[in-house]
Amino acid sequence: MEVKTPIKSIRAKCLNCCCDSFQEVKLCPITDCPLYPYRLGHHPKKEDLNAVADSSSDESISPEDKAKPTPI
Repeated sequence: MEVKTPIKSIRAKCLNCCCDSFQEVKLCPITDCPLYPYRLGHHPKKEDLNAVADSSSDESISPEDKAKPTPI
């Protein structure tokens, strides 16, 4: 059994999510995914982490709307 580092495990998960397409992982549109900054298989720069955190926080949604369940 191969022992994977956490970063390699994240990369494998992202590849699985994108049907093993390296290009699709690179172009992933799901920026609010917690694995997004790590999808390319390396630790992101701190500035990149802050940019992703800033872009994923949507201030236009009220706290009441955030608490509502999403319909399936």
